[in-house]
Amino acid sequence: MQSCIVDGRAMDIKLSGVDCLAGVLESVNGELAKNGRFVAALRVNGREVADLARESNRPLDGIQSIEITTDSPVRLARDIVAEGRTYINGLQECLLRAAGRFTSGSESAGRYFEEAVQGMQWLVQMIGFVEQNLQLDFRRLSLNGRPVVEYVQSLNAIFQDIVNSQERFDPVLLADILEYDLVPHLEEWKKIFALFEKESAA
Repeated sequence: MQSCIVDGRAMDIKLSGVDCLAGVLESVNGELAKNGRFVAALRVNGREVADLARESNRPLDGIQSIEITTDSPVRLARDIVAEGRTYINGLQECLLRAAGRFTSGSESAGRYFEEAVQGMQWLVQMIGFVEQNLQLDFRRLSLNGRPVVEYVQSLNAIFQDIVNSQERFDPVLLADILEYDLVPHLEEWKKIFALFEKESAA
């Protein structure tokens, strides 16, 4: 490997015992963590790496250059908050499509539902990331007189209802939960993300 550029600057990497891309990134991440930063984007030999898991075992002897762009967790959390309501709009549309397919008995229902599940998992990760990195107290922060922690509990309860309906092989019930429980509940989360945005700007 000839060079490792981090945020436009050459970075010395200890390559002793390192033989693949994952080893380089582990070393870089260790240094970045000291300054509260992380790898946000990665280019290898001039090409962007979108799937790091697939590329992690790539041997160093085929790598000429690594370019890394970093970010801070706080900035990323603020970006997530700013995009949160738009993301939830898209997730609601996805949930309604899945519910409609289940109600009509369409064979494509499962595929739409898998997409919705991925969207819900990402939303949960977003909420946790924002809470941790913006240091928000969900017991103190409230919407309509209810602490945000109660909205988290309600979301978890709906997710459990979804799991139960799957275990009962009841697609009609699943469709009802998606359309009449989860989609309306996500309207509240749009307001909560607006609250997050206000808190992060304070």
